[in-house]
Formats: sequence, structure tokens, C-alpha cells
Amino acid sequence: MPRLRLMISGITSREQAGAAVEAGADAIGLDPAAFPQAGPEGSAILAAIALALPPAVTPILITPALTAGTVAQQVDASATLAVRLARPIAASEYPGLKRIIRGRKIIQSIDPARNDAGALVEACASLADALHFHVGTADDLSACRCLIELTGLPCFLGLTDPALLPAAAALRPHAVDLLLAGEDGFDASASNRLAAALAAI
Repeated sequence: MPRLRLMISGITSREQAGAAVEAGADAIGLDPAAFPQAGPEGSAILAAIALALPPAVTPILITPALTAGTVAQQVDASATLAVRLARPIAASEYPGLKRIIRGRKIIQSIDPARNDAGALVEACASLADALHFHVGTADDLSACRCLIELTGLPCFLGLTDPALLPAAAALRPHAVDLLLAGEDGFDASASNRLAAALAAI
């Protein structure tokens, strides 16, 4: 069975990024919303984090933007190598987005609780490079299982609770995305909790 890939999101400093890398992260999720008052300075902070990562760790922008131009502008400003679209965007925006961001991967987030989640998965099959599903509780995993089986795209499972890692890993996603960097940041304590959760898999 392939090693479970890890993405750690909510990183807001180079120190947090370093701790996430030490914990084994394959990708780092960078969200401009973490700096709501910073404006362009926020993008500069994200770019500094992205550019300081080791070559094997992928910086991924997280954005709620809905237009190709806005998404592309944020991707360039943050120096990220992929983008996770936090909300489904119109299919008509995809061709322009792919052209502007020049081959960087697009991960489309879909809420598995939506009534039209299956239709969105099918619609994104020929548009996105991967899909991202949020898992808030163990009950969400059954919905995610069906959606993973429905698509041929790589799938990320977004978790806020590391205790769900074993159950999420059993679905054999492409990666899990852990939102562990809150007000206290991602530090040695968070790294230890993550290591304990991974050991249970």
C-alpha cells in the first residue's frame, strides 16, 4: 500500500512551515485569509514561506476566488505551485485558469454533504487535476467513500481532527489535508499529536 501523503494547511509562518516539514508534510496549504488586514503584504508572507520550502514539499494556495483572473493573480503573488479552489467555480473559468497558471495543478474542493456533490464530481472529472473533500466527522467518511469511487481523479481528504486519520487512510485517498495550524500554530506539540495519529494507521 502506498505511503499516505500529507498536506498540512493553515500555515502562517516559516517557523510553522518548518515544523510541518519536520512532521513529514508533502505539501503545505497557504491561505491568504489568514492575513485579512495585510493586503499585498499577506501575499508576500505566503511567497516567502513557499520559496523557503524544500524542493520535495509543494506549496498549495487555498482560495475562495471564483474567477480565473483572481485565482491566477493570487497564485503568482504567493509563488505557489498548485491551487486548491475552496469553492466550485464555473466550468467556463477552467480553460482560462489553466492557460494563465501554466501547468500548475488545480485541486477542486467539493462539500461531500451537498445534494449535488456527485454531479459536481462528475462535472470536474475532465476539468480539475484532483478533488478535495472536507471530513468534519466520522459520518462524513461514508459520503466521501462514494465520491472517491465515483471519480478517477486523485482525492484529498481534509481533516480537522487527527483522530480521524486511520479511518480516512482506509479510504486510500491520494492524500490527507490536516488543518492543524490554528491560533497556537503548528509546533512541536502538534507534530507529536500528528505522529501519534499516524502511528495508529
